[in-house]
Amino acid sequence: MELRHLRYFVAVAETENYTQAARQLRIAQPALSQRMKDLEAELGLTLFVPKGRGIRLTPAGRYYLAEVRQMLERLATASDAARQIQRGEVGSLRLATLETLSLVEPLPKLLQELRTRHPGLHLKLVGMHYQAQNEALRNGSIDVGIVDHHPTQDMEVSALPILDIPILAMLPAQHPLADRPSLKLEDLEGLDFIWPEAEASTSYWTIFRKAFEGRTWRPRVVQEASSFATTASLVSAGFGCALGIAVPPNTILKGIVQIPIEDIDLRLKVHLVWRPDNPSPVLQRFLEVAMEVIRDHP
Repeated sequence: MELRHLRYFVAVAETENYTQAARQLRIAQPALSQRMKDLEAELGLTLFVPKGRGIRLTPAGRYYLAEVRQMLERLATASDAARQIQRGEVGSLRLATLETLSLVEPLPKLLQELRTRHPGLHLKLVGMHYQAQNEALRNGSIDVGIVDHHPTQDMEVSALPILDIPILAMLPAQHPLADRPSLKLEDLEGLDFIWPEAEASTSYWTIFRKAFEGRTWRPRVVQEASSFATTASLVSAGFGCALGIAVPPNTILKGIVQIPIEDIDLRLKVHLVWRPDNPSPVLQRFLEVAMEVIRDHP
């Protein structure tokens, strides 16, 4: 039995006439009649009986018609869903990001565009530091990572630059320097500093270290922080100042000001990373949207 024979059966049952069904199916009427006889023989059922110049369904035929219609509908639904999955329009994507970067454009815009264009996609967004992301990419527990370094030493990972974020001074809003439009690094000499933990972000820690290379003074580190949010909380509470990436105001920077530093030009370079051997169609749709959003991002 072939699938097309079931479609032939439905057409004959609905028209109750071999000639009309053959015309509708665009096949020869004798061939259609023979296919129905073969179907009855294969099933061991009498599906049709004569009715004037046409035919009618037997009780067994009516039951079989209802079941075949449901089966064909399920097959059509399954085929449509499978095509959507193959095109990457339906499915899931596991995306890991550093906590702070989820606040910075174009990531919010990217997620919005992905949801608008592909509402059938399920996105699982998790916070994860870069070392954990590297391991998660290797073992396949995430599809895409957003990291603050270029994985040049890992040839199994593809990378796309998406952000180049300036590093600014972070001060409590009530600090005497808080109303300055800009600062020099020396203006922060003698202040207490909140310093990033190297384990949380090697790139971030390296940037901080480079800021003080060749200086005659060193920052007085009073506390280390494992995340930008922790740093922001400590600065806001007056524990010290810090250097941090520029983020939109009114996010997690309540009670904090960010001020450009004139005599240094430090930037955090952010990349999308993924395994090039990941066959997921959803990943390809994500990358297509990402490249377009990044291209249009000022």
